[in-house]
Amino acid sequence: MNKIFSTAKSKMGDAMERICKSYLENLHKIKNDFNDCSDFNIKEFEISKKRAFVAVMDGLVSSLALSQLVMSPLLSFDEKAEEDIIQQIKSGVVQNVEMSEVEDFDNAYYFLMSGFAILIVDGSDRGLALGIQGWAKRNVSDPSNEANVKGAKEGFVECLNDNKALLRKRLKTSHLKMRQLCIGKTASTGVVIAYIDNRAQAELVDEIEKRITGADFDCLLDYGMLLPFLDTDVKSFFSCVGNTERPDVAVSKLLEGRVVVLVDSTPFAIYLPYLFSDNFQSLDDYDNPPFYSGFIRLIKAFSFLLAVFLPAVYVAVGTFHQELMSTNLLFTIAAEEITTPFSLMTEALFLLIFYEIMREAGLRLPRTVGHAVSIIGGIIIGETSVEAGLIGAPMLVVVAITAIASYVVYPLYESVSVIRFAFILAGGIAGLYGMIILAGVMFINICALNPFGTPLSAPFSPYNKRSGVDMLYRANWKILSKRRVRINELRGASFDTGKTK
Repeated sequence: MNKIFSTAKSKMGDAMERICKSYLENLHKIKNDFNDCSDFNIKEFEISKKRAFVAVMDGLVSSLALSQLVMSPLLSFDEKAEEDIIQQIKSGVVQNVEMSEVEDFDNAYYFLMSGFAILIVDGSDRGLALGIQGWAKRNVSDPSNEANVKGAKEGFVECLNDNKALLRKRLKTSHLKMRQLCIGKTASTGVVIAYIDNRAQAELVDEIEKRITGADFDCLLDYGMLLPFLDTDVKSFFSCVGNTERPDVAVSKLLEGRVVVLVDSTPFAIYLPYLFSDNFQSLDDYDNPPFYSGFIRLIKAFSFLLAVFLPAVYVAVGTFHQELMSTNLLFTIAAEEITTPFSLMTEALFLLIFYEIMREAGLRLPRTVGHAVSIIGGIIIGETSVEAGLIGAPMLVVVAITAIASYVVYPLYESVSVIRFAFILAGGIAGLYGMIILAGVMFINICALNPFGTPLSAPFSPYNKRSGVDMLYRANWKILSKRRVRINELRGASFDTGKTK
């Protein structure tokens, strides 16, 4: 476990204060560092006529494990101590399975605040970290953001060890590797890089580790802080980093040769490289019949197009290209819009802005009053605005369909919610011609993204024939089991970091 601190040591060099053989100096150091910390507890005692102390953080350890596995064996040990007392305690006194030697105080403090007991004995220039974690944590529960019908009901939690266990119990193989790093200068946070060594490219794993260790943080609070360091430098509204709260999804990505990154205190896992087609796939696709899975994927693709283009098309056609509509539809829209004071483009922009305001308010309000937002939005902004002649009913229907379609492909919601404003402006100013130009720019941008040497648009562009059985159409498992494509097969001839030169 000392490998965890290789990153911190490389950054700080000799700046870390080492544990010395003087008991009083070590005791003064740790008491002085944790002065005015009410949750810091220290117990002094003698072991084989040598002074020693055990330090723990209240609330992070199990009192029962501390008493039975650590204190009781230590206090009852009265044999003559050998020259290396730490090694003697480690091998034959305490009963912990999880333990590690620590040589400096930064290392010791990380373990101390991770639920370990720190033992330091007079005359030894290193301590012993003993795992007796016992803090309160959330139990593994059903994922809230990636619901499914037929799959497992387990999601990642905030405890890093639990998340590692969720991966390990699904992949019972020694080829599953988990590199643990320590990120943060002021306060350290554990980060795990998980991969299958005979499927993921070693250079891909090394590049991801290099980017993570190169992130200069005082404290890593959430996985989102790592995203800019793992994403491509090419400017785009689409992210090249995937995330999931489902262990089964993370395992499927590992089996494809991708790399999963877990961050302590975060119930989401990052996986790399990320493909644009991942947004249109879900775990239920592989439990449902192939014909239905293919139908659902087509629905998702159609919903994405609706969410991006529908308001803009309505504005462009209603403003510049009325000849494209049937006479009855044109008269219906004209009758509604003739009484409104705003143009179609202004109506669309204001309605979508109001919708985003209501959505954000519904997310941030307490649950007990959150229903008030839907009532106000439905009655006042919707029905009353139409009756007052401020907006047209057809525009309200278009925006409602757009909002619903946005949630069908939820991973793309942030990107879609901003891009469609650009398309509305293009459609309202230059009509369908402006939309076509902007759509071309958007698709060129998607094809230009090349995270870690893997095109974001793969396997559509460049087209991969073997991947054709699992794109918009999903073949049955008799075919999929024989033609599973690894992520490295979608790369070019040489590995590319995905960064701009």
